[in-house]
Amino acid sequence: MKFKKRSFFFAVLLSSLWGLTGYELQAGAIKHDDPGPHYHGHIHEEPGPRHYEQLHGKKEAPKPVVKSVAPEIKSDMIKTMGAWPTGNKDCCSVIYMEKVAPRTGQVGKDYEYFVKVTNLLGTPVKDVEVIQNLPQNFQIKGVDPEMEAGSDATIAKWFLGDFGPNETKIIKVSGIPTKAGHMPFCTDITYRLPELCLEPEIFQPQLSLTKEAPEEVMLCDAFTVTLVVKNTGTGAARNVVIKDALPAGLKTLDGKSSMSHEIGTLGSGESRKVTVSVKADKTGTFSNAATAVADGDLTTQSNITNTVVRQPALEITKNGPDKRYVGGEITYEIVVANKGDGPAVSTIIEDVIPANTTYVSSTGGGVLSGSKVSWNAGTLKPAESKKVDVTVRASSIGEAKNSVTVRADCAESASATAITKILGIPAVLLEVIDIEDPIPIGENVTYVITVTNQGSEASANVKINCLLEEGMQYVSSSGPTSGTADAKAVTFAPLPSLAPKAKATWKVVIKATAKGDVRFKVTMTDDRLDRPVQETEATYLYE
Repeated sequence: MKFKKRSFFFAVLLSSLWGLTGYELQAGAIKHDDPGPHYHGHIHEEPGPRHYEQLHGKKEAPKPVVKSVAPEIKSDMIKTMGAWPTGNKDCCSVIYMEKVAPRTGQVGKDYEYFVKVTNLLGTPVKDVEVIQNLPQNFQIKGVDPEMEAGSDATIAKWFLGDFGPNETKIIKVSGIPTKAGHMPFCTDITYRLPELCLEPEIFQPQLSLTKEAPEEVMLCDAFTVTLVVKNTGTGAARNVVIKDALPAGLKTLDGKSSMSHEIGTLGSGESRKVTVSVKADKTGTFSNAATAVADGDLTTQSNITNTVVRQPALEITKNGPDKRYVGGEITYEIVVANKGDGPAVSTIIEDVIPANTTYVSSTGGGVLSGSKVSWNAGTLKPAESKKVDVTVRASSIGEAKNSVTVRADCAESASATAITKILGIPAVLLEVIDIEDPIPIGENVTYVITVTNQGSEASANVKINCLLEEGMQYVSSSGPTSGTADAKAVTFAPLPSLAPKAKATWKVVIKATAKGDVRFKVTMTDDRLDRPVQETEATYLYE
């Protein structure tokens, strides 16, 4: 009788296990009103290599990702397994479930079992839900994780959510058997496969262009323009070209007024830099923007650059006296000014000493070298000026032509000239003597007239005029110029020039005709002199 009871018990147990492992594929429970697809099916063993190779093209499946740890299966434990949707773990299934529980239990004593769920795919599985029918003779005390809403004493539900590739999650259930007999735990599972997606990648290349140029340059200097084009979008920008039409007054060093740079292909995030040297041919402000184009009607414009081109403009003046006498000093005032809008760098002033003068001194750090005096004026800012003086001594008669030049970096040189007439000093000595004195009536007396140029300038048009008193009668005259006479005067023709330190002598012979103390009066004129020079010689005439 006991044997029959035991046989009956095992028959019922095997029938229950067969019920867990032998049902056909049917529509399962659907969660959240999701149209699916959802699957459930038979319980089988772990999937073999053939199944994984059919699904994934590989002979071995990756090691499952286990979220929690199931107990070690001992000899007093029972285990059942199932694969969804085919019931065959080796081929074409998605979800694999194992259930492990003690082989026996006792009324009123703790009883615990585990449900292990594994994603067999190398891709995610969504919305996995485990549904457990609870036997009437089992009272749940605890679960991990918590059951979802809608669970009761007859059915337990766990929404395990999404499974990653080969991920495993474990449910632990503990409770108390309430009466003797079989205690079947039947489990179903639902899930949703990811939608099948086709995701072509759409690219959108986008160009950006920046331009850099100095804010300020000098006219004589070339400067660099930098262009950077970048693909800020996705995908490749093909046949990229940078175009830059320069404003009037700017050209490249090889004389071009427009530029075109073929860049080629720019990948996403890739950039290319181009530098060009340009030069202005006039001063002013030059504003400009470049453009970049590429296939697919891509175009962009750079920022606008503004470059101010400046230039210094030198101006020089020189002032000095109109005339000076030989031996005198001549001081020239030199003023240099920057009338431009750029700094005059390395400003140099050079003054040439006239040939008929000698250098005396200079202010402002002037240095004499040969026949030139030079000043290093440094940098003259716009509207700034500098004054220096140079002093020379007049050494000979004539024109002292004093020229000065100023030059600086990036500036046209400027010159100025001052002319001073150097004059000799008019210093003439007039002497008149009579060779014999006194003179008897009827005799002749000779007067000697001597003109000496004691100055530094030649005399010009020296004229001698002699006056005779009563008792004096003209006899003859001689000298460098001829003379003419009447009853009261003797006049000599002008002497054109008398060099400095030179002498000229005239003679007049007079006959004494009456007794008396007479005077021989001589008047000399010279074009250099403002007034005539007079000299008188006294002679006593007697019987």
